[in-house]
Amino acid sequence: MSTTQLPDDVREFLEFIGNYVKSYGYMKHNEEAKIKADMMNVPLRWSTSRISPEVLRKQCEAVGMTESESAKVADWLKRRQANRRLRPSHYRDFKWNGGRVY
Repeated sequence: MSTTQLPDDVREFLEFIGNYVKSYGYMKHNEEAKIKADMMNVPLRWSTSRISPEVLRKQCEAVGMTESESAKVADWLKRRQANRRLRPSHYRDFKWNGGRVY
């Protein structure tokens, strides 16, 4: 897959997060923690071969995040792709599963 296209699972995950962002008017710490946790728990979803920080930033803005929130998420992706650790404040075991509940 080209890193100029957003993979479907990432797009769906960001739409899920975007629904909360739109309802609150901003990105709360819960959503921040879910993004960080998914980046840590599902590293293949966020690999350099699948997605670039710039494409992610644009999609974050498209789902309702502000420029600064989008830049923050893109920075987390850069850090994760550099094999740095992200520390979610909670939801540490969270993994996006396409909206399915097990």
